[in-house]
Amino acid sequence: MDSMKELFSFFWMHRKKIICLIFFGCIVGLVQATVKFTVTGNYEGIFLLKGEKGFVWEVKDDLYLGEGHRYIAGINLDDEKEFLKNLSVAHAITIKKPSLYYEWNESKGSGFVRNYLPGGKQLLTSFSRFINEFDKETSGLFVGGGLPANVLEDNIVKMNETGMAYYDGSRWFHIWCNVNEAIANSRRETVFPHAWKFLGSRVLHHNIEDLVLESNHEVVIDRVPLRVDRFAYFRAGESYFLLSIRISNVGNRPTTYYYIYGDEPWVGNYGTSGGNVGWAADGIYQYASLLNTNKLHYAGLFDFGNDAIGEGHDFTLAANFIAWFGDVKPTVFFSNGPYDFPLINGKRVPLSSNTRYMAVQWGPLTLQPGQSEEYTLAIGMAGNDPHTSFPVMPNIDLKNFP
Repeated sequence: MDSMKELFSFFWMHRKKIICLIFFGCIVGLVQATVKFTVTGNYEGIFLLKGEKGFVWEVKDDLYLGEGHRYIAGINLDDEKEFLKNLSVAHAITIKKPSLYYEWNESKGSGFVRNYLPGGKQLLTSFSRFINEFDKETSGLFVGGGLPANVLEDNIVKMNETGMAYYDGSRWFHIWCNVNEAIANSRRETVFPHAWKFLGSRVLHHNIEDLVLESNHEVVIDRVPLRVDRFAYFRAGESYFLLSIRISNVGNRPTTYYYIYGDEPWVGNYGTSGGNVGWAADGIYQYASLLNTNKLHYAGLFDFGNDAIGEGHDFTLAANFIAWFGDVKPTVFFSNGPYDFPLINGKRVPLSSNTRYMAVQWGPLTLQPGQSEEYTLAIGMAGNDPHTSFPVMPNIDLKNFP
């Protein structure tokens, strides 16, 4: 009985503190139940978003393309980070020369590269900074997404600065969008990168002029594991990067697969394919077409205007390109979307959709256990002939990249 009195007396004497502790515990529990805290390690700012999957709110240190519709408020640190970077001695010395600046999160497999060009111009390439059409994140060297300042308002003009984008000193031009990439089995059943197992990434080499990034993955095709090693090579001043992909059979039996790289890039202005036509060394492609890869080794989309549908030519003249290398020839085509393949019966279908598309695909290819296949792509922005405005390929240097 005495012990009960002592216990009651203790609670009565400390009732205010106990009530405060209970109240605080309730608040903590309520916060845990209603607010999700997500730390990516990118530290691009502090952002309050509308919650998902039972949470009322979400607090994050970053914001990806595809999350702008959830944005409520935040503090963006990109400008401050850029300011500090511009104060660096190395950048001050080379401000009149091309230089590279990058941020890369090795554990998450995402980041971006700014290629500073003379005259205040730059080429920005983002990797795995987007939520895809399946509402999933991707990790690794997959072009796509943007920085918080360009995605938080769902502003079409600001979204020109996503994927791969070019700044000419006065405005941004959209060059490549979120890449459509996949590995498929012999029945063309596709596995997209968000479903690949992410094994990690790292910075292999970096200085103000050169950068090499690596990401590693595993994808299972017909119960056979394939390891996918990806390498991105950047050099200051170049309007492209090299993407090297090695696919290895690490299983104990052979498997057959396709490798597909494509995009509906909205060249020129984000959100619209208006004006986009295909181009290659043999001219303009106004219709869905297969390319002759025995003769051609690069192609792209050009924001020029399609005469076949009466678009005129009041467009930006921005152009992108993909160049492919190696003895195994891919199938390359222009079409009206990622699930559209050009007919070969002679019917001419003009490029007219809002998802005008270019694809490079290899296969079917069979890998034996322990066997590998390698692919090398140059991905970037084309220049323009000053007399004709027709796209011009940069010189691709495969030998002197680190």
